[in-house]
Amino acid sequence: MNTGPSPTVRGGARTRGTPDADDPRGAGLAAAALPLVMGGLLSAVLLTRFVRGTVRRVAGALAFAATGGLAVAAILQFWLGSLSGSYPANAGAVALGIAATALTVLGLESLLGFLGIGIGAVAMVLVGNPLSGAATAPEMLPGRSGTLGQLLPPGAGGRLLRSTAFFDGRGAASAVAVLAAWIALGAVLCLAGGLHARPMRARQ
Repeated sequence: MNTGPSPTVRGGARTRGTPDADDPRGAGLAAAALPLVMGGLLSAVLLTRFVRGTVRRVAGALAFAATGGLAVAAILQFWLGSLSGSYPANAGAVALGIAATALTVLGLESLLGFLGIGIGAVAMVLVGNPLSGAATAPEMLPGRSGTLGQLLPPGAGGRLLRSTAFFDGRGAASAVAVLAAWIALGAVLCLAGGLHARPMRARQ
């Protein structure tokens, strides 16, 4: 059973929906799922360690996501040849994936402390990454696990990147909506954690 698009080339040009000739099996795209997760997790850990203030942390997470998006997309597209399509769109897809993970973990940490980072790491790395379906397809995962994976940042980020790289952005709306929801949730959690911390600091 074919689990993905085959590398069809006509007249020297790659047809829409097929992997790049330098990476016919799409291994680079599958491998991109982990940098999306680890990039967001790493940025959250660094920000909680070295940056104080809710606004500064949120701004730092967004800046880290934008920089990471540009860097990861450039490596995948221009060095490894794993992506085609629009580089700005691909970079934006990666950035949204990183931002969704980073802000969610930041929000959990602001409410629960170090435990929040642990919960976020388990949810994104041990649950979200395997269920993302990046290595095959969400439909190939057992039961409803593929559907669940698409509702988490790793799955939605991988789906969005596949859409921008190979399908000119078609079918990207649902993935963008999922990532935007996680980004908004993370920002709200950060704000709630910051407001909760103010009375505690005032009593000290």
